Amino acid sequence: MRSQGSGAASPQSLPTHSLAPGQVLWLSRQDVLDAGGSDMALATQAVQEAFAAWRAGQALQPAKTSLRLAHKQQEAQAGVVNVLPAAVATPVGTVFGVKALGAMPGNLAQNVPRATGTITLFDDTHKMPIAIMDAQVVSAMRTGAVSALATPKLARTDARSLGCVGAGVNMMTQIRGVLHALPGLDTIRIYSRGTSKHQLAERLHQRYPALAVSAVDSAETAVADADIVVTCAANVNQPVVPLQAVNRPGVTIFNIGCLENEPQLLAHMDVIVSDNWQQSKHRGVQTHAVAFSQGIIADSDVTNLGDILAGQAPGRTTPAQKVFFGPTGLGIEDISLAAHIYTQALARGCGTVLDLWSNQPWI
Repeated sequence: MRSQGSGAASPQSLPTHSLAPGQVLWLSRQDVLDAGGSDMALATQAVQEAFAAWRAGQALQPAKTSLRLAHKQQEAQAGVVNVLPAAVATPVGTVFGVKALGAMPGNLAQNVPRATGTITLFDDTHKMPIAIMDAQVVSAMRTGAVSALATPKLARTDARSLGCVGAGVNMMTQIRGVLHALPGLDTIRIYSRGTSKHQLAERLHQRYPALAVSAVDSAETAVADADIVVTCAANVNQPVVPLQAVNRPGVTIFNIGCLENEPQLLAHMDVIVSDNWQQSKHRGVQTHAVAFSQGIIADSDVTNLGDILAGQAPGRTTPAQKVFFGPTGLGIEDISLAAHIYTQALARGCGTVLDLWSNQPWI
């Protein structure tokens, strides 16, 4: 661990006692990776802990705030900065935090990431910052981990094929999450508008050589007869998957992005699931939220994933059911995983300790 300013105290199990007051651990993207940020098992554990804490009343989950100027173009052109605050009790201590993640579609043409940001963690004892870390890895991994938790509850146990629309970073973590839950999948077809489908297919060939992976030329081909369909197409504000292409018995649809499926599809679904339906409606951009605003579905048609994970509501109950899942993304997921990354970073000596302030008078 690198230090700028006074040295850090020896790592301990609780983040509230790991650094002296006024010290902050800075973790770059590589530091986050070195601390286990790309471990899907860890991400799934952290997200599961977050849902359990929320269910037990040990988490605070305010609404996500999406910052964009009203006079600007839609998000697909003008971008957005999403701010997700949360507090959650974790096995490594209660942690408060906020993720601020900016996404700008035009970034990719300039060879920089579409989405970048930071996560800031505060301890419970002093309510002081203890860590600032890159948010890219945590955000993508927790999104995949949510699908890892949802898959056993929503997909058929005999599912073998995965149809993917989109080929960005979040699609890679979606695939990893689904495979984490269903290692018996044997076929993946990928469609994207550009060449990224070929790049993702090659990465998957390298990582999962036993899988039959192919890049295809249309969304319809990607999802045809797929047991599980994942849509995660960045920068779209019109449906990219026709209703008739996925409206079949037994299908499971994960709508990870925004309006990627036709809202009318929701009228045909037997099970509709959100991670937090109130927040999905508040943001209003995903397929099920648009379907609600158009009167296609009602509040009573939607179940929250936390209730299913806790056994308080059913997920898929028969092989023939059509199931739709649209997670919005919750701050408790980010903060829970970030807390684990923080403690592992301390234990492994990752990151740089910074002095945010000292007790010297400043006025």
